[in-house]
Amino acid sequence: EQLRAFAADELDVLFNGTREKWERDVIVEHLKFDHGYTRSSRAVGLLLEILCAFDDATLSQFLKFVTGSPRLPVGGLARLSPRLTIVLKRPENGVSPDAYLPSVMTCANYLKLPDYSSKAIMRERLMTSIFEGQGAFLLS
Repeated sequence: EQLRAFAADELDVLFNGTREKWERDVIVEHLKFDHGYTRSSRAVGLLLEILCAFDDATLSQFLKFVTGSPRLPVGGLARLSPRLTIVLKRPENGVSPDAYLPSVMTCANYLKLPDYSSKAIMRERLMTSIFEGQGAFLLS
């Protein structure tokens, strides 16, 4: 009865969080870069280009991969807590970063991203992780 005061789209936001189109200048303000990356790192620039080009469905899957939830909280990326953090995933024993997939710590909204040699490789590795790694739980 009392929910009738809300429009359907308002209820959707209240119960399911927000959907917002990500724009580079906006999202960079709400991300944290650490342990090898800064906002001016080449790999960070490539990641931002890739994220901003995602359609709604892919962005939703990326959010689920990184945070465990397919949607942002009410208030969007600015309200995500803890803040989405991008860190450098360093290869071991001289192996190329291109050989690694990104990994995450969903409880901390933490993306461990190798310094890939190209945007195409980064996008392909992200897509593999996003769509094939959803059900995996590994300790790294």
